[in-house]
Amino acid sequence: MKYVRYGKTASFVSVLAFGAMTLGEKNRWKLGGVTQDLSDKMVKAAFDAGINLYDTADVYDEGDSEIMLGRSIKPYRDQVMIATKVRGRTGNGINESGLSRHHMSIALRKSLERLDTKWVDVYQYHGWDVHGEFEEFLSTMEHFVDSGYVIYPAVSNFTAWQMATMQAMAVDRGYARYESAQMNYSLLNRDVEYEVIPLMRYWNMTLLSWSPLHGGVLTGKYRRGEKPREGTRMGDRGFFFPYFDETRGWDVVDEVKKVAEEQGCTMSQVALAWIISKGHVAIIGARNMEQLQENLESVNVNLKREQIERLDRVSDNRDIYPNWMVKRQNGDRNFEIVS
Repeated sequence: MKYVRYGKTASFVSVLAFGAMTLGEKNRWKLGGVTQDLSDKMVKAAFDAGINLYDTADVYDEGDSEIMLGRSIKPYRDQVMIATKVRGRTGNGINESGLSRHHMSIALRKSLERLDTKWVDVYQYHGWDVHGEFEEFLSTMEHFVDSGYVIYPAVSNFTAWQMATMQAMAVDRGYARYESAQMNYSLLNRDVEYEVIPLMRYWNMTLLSWSPLHGGVLTGKYRRGEKPREGTRMGDRGFFFPYFDETRGWDVVDEVKKVAEEQGCTMSQVALAWIISKGHVAIIGARNMEQLQENLESVNVNLKREQIERLDRVSDNRDIYPNWMVKRQNGDRNFEIVS
């Protein structure tokens, strides 16, 4: 296993994180239906492989994902970091959603109960609350940190301006920094490279990539112009999620396949190795042991510079304004700068 520094802290996390979204027999979102016995086996395999970051959320399979992960991780609790999230709807009450102090306080208590732990290592806002106020959810998170319930605050699915405002306010008030952002990032969706990743580099934050295989599209199981078959994630759900630009996305899939053939590995391993090559963490989820073992092997795939450049080119974003203007105006310093 390989590791990266977690944010600006003295902690380190594995470049592959275990995603627990597939855990839970209710299988409400048609993503996994993993049983407790299989969860135990997968978590042990992940731990034995060196994975030390395990990600879940209070809304995954209506809380059952947290319950299963808590049971499976119990033998290794002090050696790993558990990440969970708050924001999603957890009940029918008007306030059982969002980033209010009321909901966050109840949600954290219930997450701790389900995980059967006294603390959460990484507690993430699961998304922006359009009715929320920075002051309320920042001060609530700081209270969790001061009380010993949360070690590292983090975010997920925030825009760059939201993250910038939040981090600046936290630092200005002497609050705990936000050390990571969990964002959708893959060869089929590099949108965060416009604004979010530059911001994260400035603040020394770690990117946790959710759906690094883009819902399985980068595994090669789906074909251009064909309807996803039953038994696959997209076939069971009836649509592609995350969404991607199918007019150029299948060209990306084709290039991944070529690189996989050159490397003598699977397409999944190429897609994960590409994210690792960028210095980010890829969150891997699996329905069975075979998928998990395949994903674990991605750390042993060493992409050549030329292969990375090919993947970069075929999946590259179009420059948007003002990014292209910034690049143009700063092109005059073409001398070597020794950092």
